[in-house]
Order: sequence, then structure tokens, then C-alpha cells
Amino acid sequence: MRRCLPVISRLRAKLHGRSTLAQCAAEVIELAPAVTRAQTAAIALPGESERVLATLEESTPALELGRLSEGEWTHGPTIAYRIDNAVLDAGTLYYENGYDVIRSRSSRALLPRNLDEFAEMQLCANYVIDRYFGHWLFDGLCLELLAEERSLPALTSDRPPWKHEPEYRELSGLKELRSRNAHVDRLWVIDDRGLNGSFISRVEQLRARLRSGPAQNGAKRVMLTRGVLGAKRNLVNSIEVHKALMRLGFDVINPETETAHSIVRKLSEAEIAIAVEGSAQSHCWLTMPYRSTFNAIQPPARFNALGKARADATGINWAYVVANAHPDGFFLPVDRLLRTIDEVMRVTAMRGQNVGAVATREGLKLVQARHPCNREPEINTLR
Repeated sequence: MRRCLPVISRLRAKLHGRSTLAQCAAEVIELAPAVTRAQTAAIALPGESERVLATLEESTPALELGRLSEGEWTHGPTIAYRIDNAVLDAGTLYYENGYDVIRSRSSRALLPRNLDEFAEMQLCANYVIDRYFGHWLFDGLCLELLAEERSLPALTSDRPPWKHEPEYRELSGLKELRSRNAHVDRLWVIDDRGLNGSFISRVEQLRARLRSGPAQNGAKRVMLTRGVLGAKRNLVNSIEVHKALMRLGFDVINPETETAHSIVRKLSEAEIAIAVEGSAQSHCWLTMPYRSTFNAIQPPARFNALGKARADATGINWAYVVANAHPDGFFLPVDRLLRTIDEVMRVTAMRGQNVGAVATREGLKLVQARHPCNREPEINTLR
């Protein structure tokens, strides 16, 4: 009967609706409470947000632009759901009366005769972790740290490793157990979307592990190029931008041609890093010093400020500049970028005089949230 689980789960979903993890869980544990945390305002030129034409397809202007203001933001709790007799098959998680697509939806009706068998595991894969490098590096490794804290093996789906994954695993000391087809007696599935106190503690642990080597002698100013491995996001005047930044002493690097060790070294002392919005930001959250600044170049029709929350959580300032629309991608006037850098210098100097206003590790304000179920939308992604 277990071999028929894929077709049975889909038929039940069509006839009776798909049950949620919460409905099917044998046990539900709140591992960390929701929190409300103070956040600083994003750094940008006056009127910059008015240049935004649209947000990424999974989000809304109200959500993305709402992240930019100074104030308080509520981050949801970390919840663990225990699913008994769970099956992970070719990127899809099956359980009694339901299923969740993690990486890909398996088209076969029958499970293989032989499955890897495990007694108890924590699943460290989900829809965004398995699709986007930035989410794997930031969310995925933090989820594996949670498994380590709970003394549970970390189970991930069998997928090709990301380019820098082996080195980041070496630097972090985190090892996962991959399986394409697994049956788990007790599988813990974690809702870990809220950047609450537990999440921040794990980010700090991860940062400490990655930055634990000898003095790195990295550059003070870094520009990360977009590369070609991710979704196409074409800054049409990138050469002009790179040359202008190099004249200001920026070290222009392409993460796709660098080792993870080299990226960590080159960002470890950076006071400011600039990149087109995307997964490359996650290198910065985990390696740049506290109170440094990340400046995102935003495509006008795909504005995404999820990185603002990540920067706040890691004590890094977040700035942005919105490019102009172009038939072949987007175009950023160099003068506007240079004026944005000037604004970064002005604001960070002011914040340096008022430590209480800086979102550093020591200055994070964490309090019990009034609405513990208020959490960030699952759909928002950092690519």
C-alpha cells in the first residue's frame, strides 16, 4: 500500500482537498516565539522608491515598500511539525492525507520498492531552499544549525550541489544526509520563516564559523557582479558602472569565478558592497562586518526588499538604488549610483555617532510579539 502513496495522496487532494502539515502533524512545538524588532530605514536618495515600476511577481508593492521605513517589524515564530510515516520521493514530501512539492513534483504513481529508512530526522529542504542559492546559503544552513542544536540528523533532498556548497559546508562544519527516496518514521518539518531570536542566534553562529579564520586583509569596497548562472538580470551598462566604481577604489569580483574561501576573504572587511539584487547578497550577510553597508541595484520592474530584513537581522545597513527600464534589461545612471554612495557615507557616519540607532547585534530590540502568528509570507524569495 505504501508504494501507492503518490497516487493516493493526489486523489485524496482532488476529492477532499489537500491537508496542511499542521492538520496532519502528530505533534506541534513552538521552538522560538515571534518577536517584534526595531529596524532602521533603508538608505536611498530622496524619492528613489518612486522609481519602482513593479515588484517581483510573488510579492506586492505594499509589502516590499513597507520594509523600507524605520520602525518595528514583527517576525513569526519557529514552529516544528512532527509528521509520522513521511516519505520524501524525488523532490516531493508525502504524508497522510497530503503532500508538499519541495523541488519537483514526481510524476510516477508508485514509489520505488526500496527506500532509505530512517527513524527520526529534521527536513532541511523546502520550496525556496532547493531552488535559489541565496536561500540555501542563508535559510538552509540556518535550518541545518537548528537540526544540530536539536541533535537531529539533517535530511535534504537529493539535488545537484550549488557551486559553492562544498566549500561553505567545509567552512561551516555542517553536513547533511541526502536522499532521493526516503521513509522516515518521525520527520520534523520546520516553519522557520520568521527572523526571530532563534534565527538571529543561528545567523551569528554561522557568521562566526565562516569568519573564524586568520585576518583576511579584504577590500574595504567591493562590487559583486551578477554572473550568468542565475536568472537573467541584465545591467546593460555594467562595464561603465564597474569602471566608475574601480576609480573609487572598489574591488570588482565575479562570485561565479571565485572560491567560497576567496569570497569570504574579500568581503570580510568590506565597509560597503554593491550588487544587483539577487542571491549574491547572501554572501554579504554572512561575511561582511557589523555596521557595514550593502547597496542593492534594483531592477525597476522587479523591486525586492527581502534583503532589507536580512540586513537588519545581521546588523548590516541596507541601501538601494533603482535603475531605469531598458529594452535589454535595465540601465543605471552612474551619477545616481555615485550620489547614492555619498548618501550611504553620510547616513552611516550619522548612525555611527548614535549607536542606539544602529541595527547591530547589541542594539537589536527583541520583544514578545502581540500576534505570534503574524509572520512573513512564504512566497517571498531572494534570487
